Amino acid sequence: MQLILLTHPQEQPKETISVNHFFEAGLTRLHIHKPDLNPTALKDYIGAIDEKWHPNIVLHAYPNNLGNEHPLNIIPYKLKGIHQPERVRQEAMPLPDKFKVVSTSFHYINDMLDCKGDYEYLFISPVFNSISKQGYEAAFNLDDIKKALEICQHQVIALGGIAADKIEQAKTLGFYGVGVLGGVWNVDKPMEALKELLDVINV
Repeated sequence: MQLILLTHPQEQPKETISVNHFFEAGLTRLHIHKPDLNPTALKDYIGAIDEKWHPNIVLHAYPNNLGNEHPLNIIPYKLKGIHQPERVRQEAMPLPDKFKVVSTSFHYINDMLDCKGDYEYLFISPVFNSISKQGYEAAFNLDDIKKALEICQHQVIALGGIAADKIEQAKTLGFYGVGVLGGVWNVDKPMEALKELLDVINV
C-alpha cells in the first residue's frame, strides 16, 4: 500500500527540515499542497528539500491566469510530476508543460469511475471524517466505495481522516493507498505518527 503525505497548506515550524527527516524515515511520496505560495516561494520550499528526494515529490498545480506560460515552469527541479486539482481539471485550466501529470482529485464516486485520463492514481475524499478540516465529514457509504474500487480502471488513494487506525480498513476496502495530512501535521509528534503509519502499512 502506498502512503502519500500531503504538506499542510499553511507553513509549519521547521517544515522542510521535517520533510527531509520524513523521507529518511521511509516516506516515499510527498505531495506539496501549498495553494497560497507563489512560484518563487515554492521554488525556495522545494530547494530546501534534499535533491535526492525530489523524484519522490508531486507538486499541486493551482489555478492561474497568466496565459500560456504557466508560472510553475520556473521550478527548475526534477520532480515526480504534478497533481491536477479537481477545479483545474474540470475547467481545463493550463498546466505547466515541463512536468508529467501524475494524479487528480474527485469528490464523487461516479465522476471517479468516469475518469478516462492517463493518471497514475486518483484521490477521492473525504473517505473518513477529516482530521485537518473541522466539520468535513465522510461523504460516502463504504460499501459503495468498495464496489466502485472493484471496477475502477485507476488506482485510488483514500484521503480524509487517515490515521494509523484507519489503514486496515482502507486496505480491506481495496484502496491502492492513503493520503495523509492532519494525521501527521495536526498531532503533537508528527514523526512518531508518520512512523506508526509506515509500520502499519508495511505489515
